[in-house]
Amino acid sequence: MLRKILVGLGASVVAASLVYAQAAPPQQAGGQGAAGAQAGAAGRGRAGGGGGGGGNYPTKEQWDNMPASGKAYVDKATQLAGNDPDLQFDQTIFCQADGGASNTARANIGVPKSEPALKPYGAPSPKVSLGGQHLFDNLYWFGDTGVGAFLVTTNDGYILWDALNNEDEAMNVLVPSMKKFGLDPAKIRYMAFGHYHGDHTGGGEYIQRMYHPKVIMGRDDWPLYMRTIGGFGGGRGRGRGAADAAPGAPAPTPPPAPAAPPKLMTHDIDAQDGMVIQVGDTKMQIFQMTGHTPGSIGAIVPVKWKGQSHPILIVTAGSDIPNRASFIGGYEHIWDEGIKAKVESVMQVHPNTNMNILARTKYVDDNFAALKTNPLLYGVDRTARYLNIVRACTQARFEILGW
Repeated sequence: MLRKILVGLGASVVAASLVYAQAAPPQQAGGQGAAGAQAGAAGRGRAGGGGGGGGNYPTKEQWDNMPASGKAYVDKATQLAGNDPDLQFDQTIFCQADGGASNTARANIGVPKSEPALKPYGAPSPKVSLGGQHLFDNLYWFGDTGVGAFLVTTNDGYILWDALNNEDEAMNVLVPSMKKFGLDPAKIRYMAFGHYHGDHTGGGEYIQRMYHPKVIMGRDDWPLYMRTIGGFGGGRGRGRGAADAAPGAPAPTPPPAPAAPPKLMTHDIDAQDGMVIQVGDTKMQIFQMTGHTPGSIGAIVPVKWKGQSHPILIVTAGSDIPNRASFIGGYEHIWDEGIKAKVESVMQVHPNTNMNILARTKYVDDNFAALKTNPLLYGVDRTARYLNIVRACTQARFEILGW
């Protein structure tokens, strides 16, 4: 079995020094859970339930009254979309105040006016479990309408990307869903995390403990994972003791025992920009995506469709960008690497945020055996235009926010 990591490939490491944590998209129903919420509590701005207005988004009023410089970027995104109904749909998602990331936007996302005709499938709150979806010959997605995990398969083993919210979901959703497709979780050779938040890493310790994959996470996310996720349940103030009670008063009820801290993964591999993870005949190349968290990463993955290989880009965040530095050194960096690699799709584990809208993934899974073309594949030129639409819409928000 071929298992190796080739580090470098001439790509330079992007600095990951921004101490910033944010759940992406803004809190999914049942998404991060308590541990994830604590993990991202410090220094985080996010869009609200649909109006934007978080630290990294303008309000709808600001968007509607943007300066001419912002309008120029929106016009550029519109020109890039042209007459393509899918790209026109994407432009309306990203070119709005909240970048399409709020719960309201995700719940009411609609569908493009293209072929195949899709039925709208919003991301409801509270979340709904979806089990597993078969998206390409060698790519599966497991999870719910809030968040999921990707599995890349080969004859020699698997690469798991993220691991759901917690041990319960890893044990009772991820593993059983894999087995329904005839996939053996003991064949997971690597487990990589886009970033450290609890809705991505919560099930990781269970998978590592049970199946012993090598675990990959950004260097600057490992200590945040250990401190914030590991510190959940600690720090409670002490209750008033008997000596503090007023004379003659009944003894106070003792405070509840602190919650047991969650089990943590063992620090294994630090992701590096340009790193290649190989299992069997499949090479996944990792790139840093600084900004969502200091150690955020994405990857270029060669998926197979009807036996043909197609590179796709997996990102760990869509539109929430805290400043120009992370935009240039993180988001633009990985978008440009994707364009250079001629990727044909852009996806992330949170549904209804990139090309993997639930209406599309459900259609692919429901019709997998009969499909001749896969609507998740935009092709090289259209995907490059898509990424440049996302870029232009982001720059419009920068103009509004004065960045």
